[in-house]
Amino acid sequence: MALGSRIGTGWRLAGRSAGVLRRNPRLAVFPLTSGVATAVFVATAFGAAGVTGAFDSDGGVVAVVVGLYVGTAFLVAFCNAALTWAARETFRGQSPSVGAAFRAASRHLPSLFAWAIVSAVVGITLRAIEESSEIGGAMVTALVSLGWTALTYFVVPVVVFEDAGPRSMFEESGRLLRETWGETVGAELGLGVVTFLLALPGVVLTIGMLVAFPDGNGVLLALAVGGGLTLVGFVVGTALEGVAKTALYRYAREESVADGFDESLFDGVGAESR
Repeated sequence: MALGSRIGTGWRLAGRSAGVLRRNPRLAVFPLTSGVATAVFVATAFGAAGVTGAFDSDGGVVAVVVGLYVGTAFLVAFCNAALTWAARETFRGQSPSVGAAFRAASRHLPSLFAWAIVSAVVGITLRAIEESSEIGGAMVTALVSLGWTALTYFVVPVVVFEDAGPRSMFEESGRLLRETWGETVGAELGLGVVTFLLALPGVVLTIGMLVAFPDGNGVLLALAVGGGLTLVGFVVGTALEGVAKTALYRYAREESVADGFDESLFDGVGAESR
C-alpha cells in the first residue's frame, strides 16, 4: 500500500478514535494528568537540586539529568498504561473510571519502571551521540531514535495486557510492529498531522496575542489563553493516539475489531502470522 494510502488510514483511525473519545471523554484525563504531573515533577526536581546544591558538581548534574529522564519517562508510561486499559474497556462497552484505570496501571509498576529506566538510558545515550559531532551525531541519533520509537511502539499495551517483563516487552512489541508495520506508520503519520492541526489554533492565537499585546499583562494573557488552547489540542491528539494504538494492538493480537472501528482499516494487520 502506498504511503498516501497509509496516511489516509491514519486519518480514518483518528476519526474512529474521536468517536471513542466522545463516548468516553474521561480518556482525555490521562494525557492531561501526564502533562501536569511531568511539569510538577520537573519543577520540583529543579527546585530540590537548586536548594541542595546538586548543580555545583558534575556528579550532581548527572544525577539530576538521570533522575529527570527516568521520572518523566515513568510518569508518561504510567498514564499511558491507564489510558490503554481504559480504552480497551471502552471498546467493550464499559465506562471505566479514572481511578479504576490508574489502579489497573499500578499492577504493572515494576515493568513500567523498568521500561522507564531503559528509555532513559537510550535517551541519554542518544543525546550524548548527538552532541559528539554536529552533523554525524545528529544523523545517527535521528536514525536510531526512529528505529527505537518503532520497536517500542507497543511496549505499553504489551505490558498492560500481557503482563510482560523487561525482556519480553521489547520482543513482543517488535513482533507486533512487524505484523502491523504499514498500519502503524500510517497511524503515526496521520495522528501526528491531526495533533498538529489540533494544536495549531492555540499556537497561532498565542503568537497573535503576543504581537498585539507585547506588555507584561498581554504575555500572561497570551500564555493563559493561547497556551491553554494549545494544551487542549495536544491532550486530545495524545488521547486519540492511545485509542488508535490500543485498537491496533487488539486486532493484531486478538483478531478482534474494536467497537467503533471498521475492519477495512486493519487490512493486512497480522497477515504474516495468520
